[in-house]
Amino acid sequence: MAPVVTGDVNAAALEDLVRLCAELGRLGHGAGGAGGADAGGGEPGGPGPDTGPAREALEQAIIGTAVDLLSGPGGLASFLRRQLGARLGGPSLPLDIGYAESIPAGIRNAVILRDQHCRWAGGCNQPAAACQVHHTRHKADGGKTSTRDCVLLCTFHHQVVIHRWGWTLVLNPDGTTTAWNTDKTKVLHSHGPPARPG
Repeated sequence: MAPVVTGDVNAAALEDLVRLCAELGRLGHGAGGAGGADAGGGEPGGPGPDTGPAREALEQAIIGTAVDLLSGPGGLASFLRRQLGARLGGPSLPLDIGYAESIPAGIRNAVILRDQHCRWAGGCNQPAAACQVHHTRHKADGGKTSTRDCVLLCTFHHQVVIHRWGWTLVLNPDGTTTAWNTDKTKVLHSHGPPARPG
């Protein structure tokens, strides 16, 4: 999977992030301990201010600065993605869009790249060119359009086995698939996640 941002490392955001983290560290020791200070640079060893609101404000600032560092036009994730080569260097596209009538090209391409062939739990070696992207949970039942909720199935397993015969197929968190018929008298399991491209 590819990060969904573009840009370069934002060195200024990194400096701000380090400064804010140091302030948060000082704030954590500022409740009366030696060497403590509040977010405003107070004197160490004092009675210690109520750090709740100050700590929360600093944590929010740190999160915002981390987002500036890791995403957007000046983001580290974008810089790293561009260094991975031409396959991941194209335009950024979302890989989870919630409900959709059709499967966008970005999600379709990511599923094809991940699966490479039919993912039927009983085993099928039909290549991606002979397959369709299938929602593991039907759209009418609230199925989402994302790489996590879609698999590649050949026309037979998609249109006949799933949609005509009523079988259910799930994509497990470990990358394997499991399928069962309508009365659950037959259950099929794949034996491993898809092979990674070499």
